[in-house]
Amino acid sequence: MVGWRFLPIALIGFLLSAPGIAETSGDVLRLREGAPQEYVVKKGDTLWHISELFLNDPWLWPELWRVNEDIANPHLIYPGDRLYLIWRDGRPQLVRKQQKTLLPDGEIKPKDQAIPMFSREQLASYLTEHRVMSVAEFEQAPKILGDNRGAPRVNGMAPVFVQGDVEPGPYRVFTPFTSLQGEQLVRYVANARVTMQQGDLWEAELANLQREVRRGDVLLSPDRVKLPEMIVPQSGAEIDGYIVAALNERLEQGKFDVVVLDRGTADGVEIGQMYQAVRPGIIVFTGGERPRAVNRYKPSDDLSRLWRETKQLPAKVTAELLVIEVNDHSSYAMVVGSEEWLKVGDYYVPKYLD
Repeated sequence: MVGWRFLPIALIGFLLSAPGIAETSGDVLRLREGAPQEYVVKKGDTLWHISELFLNDPWLWPELWRVNEDIANPHLIYPGDRLYLIWRDGRPQLVRKQQKTLLPDGEIKPKDQAIPMFSREQLASYLTEHRVMSVAEFEQAPKILGDNRGAPRVNGMAPVFVQGDVEPGPYRVFTPFTSLQGEQLVRYVANARVTMQQGDLWEAELANLQREVRRGDVLLSPDRVKLPEMIVPQSGAEIDGYIVAALNERLEQGKFDVVVLDRGTADGVEIGQMYQAVRPGIIVFTGGERPRAVNRYKPSDDLSRLWRETKQLPAKVTAELLVIEVNDHSSYAMVVGSEEWLKVGDYYVPKYLD
């Protein structure tokens, strides 16, 4: 990753035109092999799941049914609706036959809730476990000072004491784990209920501990993050950057995991924009009897690159990222397509849908 830390934005065009990447720019609507001719929407379906049944690239779903007089608002699709695949002007589209259920007296039964963009299970870590705060907000937030047992980590066996502006009631405890430009990413670790005041401190009971609570962890309101009702994919902004965090504790991330990008509204990032994670091509020694990959961690290889003939292989797109929330200097992005596992520190560039 060292050689990529200062990769200029001017190289994005080269990356996207390199072999193995060109097919991802200027997308066309490609039906998945074996796509059904009709489909009955079921309880538990999502718009993304249905798009995956029909398209190789489900992020192009607006081309399939939003620009469609029959399905003016694809979010208003309900379990029981029957979708038909047709062709108009040489392009595939979905049309809908609404399913009406009658009550015994002949009245139309109200439909269930419209299907969502993504399932809450796919977004569980994003919706409940993480928040981004400004540094000023984090510094002013109520903080846990510990309990009277004196251990640096609190296990919930005794009440904890909180300093700051709180009142009796439920809270959630968050611990800091990644610092961004002017922002602090915090992770949920426990529930807390503030019970009583003692001088200028408050006493609180901990519950549902995901891990031990530490001194300096903050108390925040228990409000849950609200996902936008509709996310329409669009081309990414003319920026590049790095994945700086992931919303789980695994070393590698895959499809439907949520990662944190190091750019936000200050850089032109918006909800719905798409980006591509890319892996740099390896460098190969070409001047010997047989080409050999350069080992970046071998001092002799690193030195001999200065005088031996080398060739860098083209970069490779490894994943597609969809922005689902934006802060001032960071963004949450869902991995909506992945050929390889991602890691914190991986590089990303815009994806162009036009």
